[in-house]
Amino acid sequence: MSQHRQDHAADTGCGCDGGADAAPAPPVRNRFYPGKLMDVRHWNLEQGYHRRTAATLARLGLGPGVLCGLDAELADDGAVTICPGAAVDGHGRLIVVDHPVRIDEPYQPTDCAGAPRGEPVREGTVAIRLCRHECGTEFVRMPVVDCEVREECVPSLTLERFLIRITEGEPDPVGLTEEQCAAIFPARRGEDFDRREQVADTVEHECGCDDDCLVLATVTYEPEQEPDLDAVTARPVVYSNRVLFDLLMCLAERVDRCCAGHTFAPRITALWPQVGAAATAATWRAFVADKRMEIAFDRPLVDAAFDAPNPWLGLWQLDHTGVRRLKLSRTGGAFTRITVPPGGEGVAYAVELEGNGLLTSTVFVVGLRVPVSGPPKAQGPDGSALDPDLVGTGLTVADRDALWALNPGGAKDTGLAALVDRAPLAAVPPFPSGNGTQGGELHVFTPPPPPTARGAAGPRLLRVWPPGGSRLDAAGALRREWTRFVRTPHVELTVDRALADAATAEPGGWVRLFQAQREGDRLVGFRRLELGPGAPKRSDADPESVTYVFEAAGARLPVEGEPAGEFLLQVRVSAANAALVVGAEEPAPALDADFAGTGLDNHTLFSIWSGQQTLSPSLPVSALGARSSVDVDLFDGDPGGFVHLAFEVASE
Repeated sequence: MSQHRQDHAADTGCGCDGGADAAPAPPVRNRFYPGKLMDVRHWNLEQGYHRRTAATLARLGLGPGVLCGLDAELADDGAVTICPGAAVDGHGRLIVVDHPVRIDEPYQPTDCAGAPRGEPVREGTVAIRLCRHECGTEFVRMPVVDCEVREECVPSLTLERFLIRITEGEPDPVGLTEEQCAAIFPARRGEDFDRREQVADTVEHECGCDDDCLVLATVTYEPEQEPDLDAVTARPVVYSNRVLFDLLMCLAERVDRCCAGHTFAPRITALWPQVGAAATAATWRAFVADKRMEIAFDRPLVDAAFDAPNPWLGLWQLDHTGVRRLKLSRTGGAFTRITVPPGGEGVAYAVELEGNGLLTSTVFVVGLRVPVSGPPKAQGPDGSALDPDLVGTGLTVADRDALWALNPGGAKDTGLAALVDRAPLAAVPPFPSGNGTQGGELHVFTPPPPPTARGAAGPRLLRVWPPGGSRLDAAGALRREWTRFVRTPHVELTVDRALADAATAEPGGWVRLFQAQREGDRLVGFRRLELGPGAPKRSDADPESVTYVFEAAGARLPVEGEPAGEFLLQVRVSAANAALVVGAEEPAPALDADFAGTGLDNHTLFSIWSGQQTLSPSLPVSALGARSSVDVDLFDGDPGGFVHLAFEVASE
């Protein structure tokens, strides 16, 4: 072989000459001086120096893998297409695929030149590998450089191409094994554990070359099943510094969320009920309906504090009649009103709250008082106390001391009625809480619906007596209610503000009471009872609401041996009578009353309302389907509406 061929064959541009255990060869470069003659050997040496250096850095610094693209796609006919892209092979050499490559028979193994070899794989796994392949191009006649005369053409350029090779068998997965990960990140660490040393002992860092070819994907074949393409498990990928930096920043952010408590005390990140400007009429009503408090923290806290909240957590109901501290009981279930941050946790409490006894000016105050030593405290070795600091009310220290002195679930303190006017604050700071030190105090408030919103909504129906779905029985729990009704049959409607006198003087246009007529176990009709004018009465416990009492004439009470009597109440406020059922003061939209408390359809209900006393056909008693009206909203926020409910009165 001629000298130039020996030089060309020896210089492959590879970063190493052996396997994984081979020692790196020291680089050799030209040393120039005036008049130096450059022959083929020296030019190959010059080019090989730069190629070998770049390949060594790429192989040991970047590592072999896909740089971009080279996605593998499985077609419906079983062919696999490799998309364009670039990669670095196990020798540190760049491989560029400049066009899509379709592999019609990915199940056919090939040799190192890409030619078929062996039997097709019908059951098992094949690996699709990308290899670097060089070929000469632009052939020229080689000039005569010695005394030997010969005719020979040689390539003047080397084309750095690629080929696809298919091998049988499952390749090794990329990344660390489970054993290596467990060694580096053990579940328990001793005092002498050194992670840097453990990494050096666990992760291989050899100088030699890896495989010439890269695994882009595997295809697994099983009888009577579609081929399964896996382009992740054994596919090495080299990520850019920009991507790695973004991943590190993302990880750092999550670490800060999770582990910031090791430097900073835990904080409150969210609270329900809504407080300050975030609270609306809808959220106020939602909290009253939920009767549930939810709190989110940015770190897990010691659970024992959650079971005993009274020393550090309080919820108070304030109105113009006084203050009551509400009893809290820890409860479970999904968080529906707050979002717990990653690495944090939350807690929920059931609130012993009488929703029907609230005034429309009721304010709820949430307070936390945490000493420097806790509770509550964070889990973990630091045990930092919660940092709840957040000033969200106008209450003074003396005001708050008076609140904390009340017993949860105790009677209302009428002497603290003035606090409701001092609680509101123009602006409540947003969460998270905290001033950077352990312990502190939080006090925030949930304002009532704005007065303008209440006025625009019109009077609202709050309660009905007897309650829908109830059974008044002389021997039952409602015996007092039974006595009240038997002595004077009547119904009571409680609204949050007075109605116009015309509405209560002539109630028959909008509220009617009917008594069911029975034959055995079937309802055959409904007889209307005449209601007298509504007599208003007010309650000291609820001074802003008004209860109207409508006596019913002609009620027939069941006697001993007869089944209980069924009564049907309807309240209709529609376009036909809306002008009548309005508030006594301006603005005066119609009464807001909405509650479907029976199983009767609208047509049957309207027929009864219109005076049709006989039902045709008759209905089983169960068709009445009475539902409870206790502790539910009997309004929907819009003037007008329709209420129908039923109750039973038993014999003596």
